[in-house]
Amino acid sequence: MEPAIVAGIIEGVVEWLPVSSKTMITLYFAIVGVNVQSGYNLGLIANFGSFFAAIYYFRKETWGILKSLRRPLADEPYARLLRFIFLGTLATGVIGVPIYVMVQNTFSVIGGSIAMLLIGVLLLITSFIVRGKEKLVEKATNSSESNKLITTRVSLITGAMQGLAALPGISRSAVTMTPLLWMGFSAEEALRLSFLLDVVALLGAGVVPVLIGHGGREAIAQFGAGATLVMLVVAAVISFLAIRIVLDLARRLRTSTVTLIIGILTIVVPLWAIIGLR
Repeated sequence: MEPAIVAGIIEGVVEWLPVSSKTMITLYFAIVGVNVQSGYNLGLIANFGSFFAAIYYFRKETWGILKSLRRPLADEPYARLLRFIFLGTLATGVIGVPIYVMVQNTFSVIGGSIAMLLIGVLLLITSFIVRGKEKLVEKATNSSESNKLITTRVSLITGAMQGLAALPGISRSAVTMTPLLWMGFSAEEALRLSFLLDVVALLGAGVVPVLIGHGGREAIAQFGAGATLVMLVVAAVISFLAIRIVLDLARRLRTSTVTLIIGILTIVVPLWAIIGLR
């Protein structure tokens, strides 16, 4: 059961950081003797744990979004969130599912890690740009006013970027936060929107390996149904705590500081993966 517990902890912590949780779990499973393909699929299935944690943490938003189904086109905060998640999820599926199918045949952690390095550099540049804006508008606050900026364009771009996270080495939170920050959202709002969009993606990521092909079912059979369940429970508990900590930090720190920290992590971890795999 130890590998299941460790994998659950990795998923719970890393899912909400600019680090690819599925890649970290794949690397861990490779160390303990699980083949790479099964490790990759287990890394995706582990997303179920984070999904349940996110649904519980964002239960107020989830309930508000569900109620807004009665008036999906209304100019209200939850209706805008509903449209953001719906359009973003469509874009994620269009980009992400073909990538998942492709990855089943050509698995490469290094390729995704190199892409993450580029994203990290973009985030560092963004942090300096945002800091410049903060100095010009020192009295500006991170209010929910940015919710008005959730347009169709924002939804589709963010969702399409999230679809790229099907590649090994690509972090969902990093690729969704980057365009949101560039489009003027505060760090707290960008993280919140990224995490909310992530909820449906987490469900999809866990379902796809089981429904498409035999990879997911074979991975569960190899790892064991009981061990898989333990991994999911641990991931859910740790995820809930991690979401609270990350959002609390984003609330306390400047947007530029949060972006700088995320950019550094986005560069350091892929570098470690590339060096470790060679």
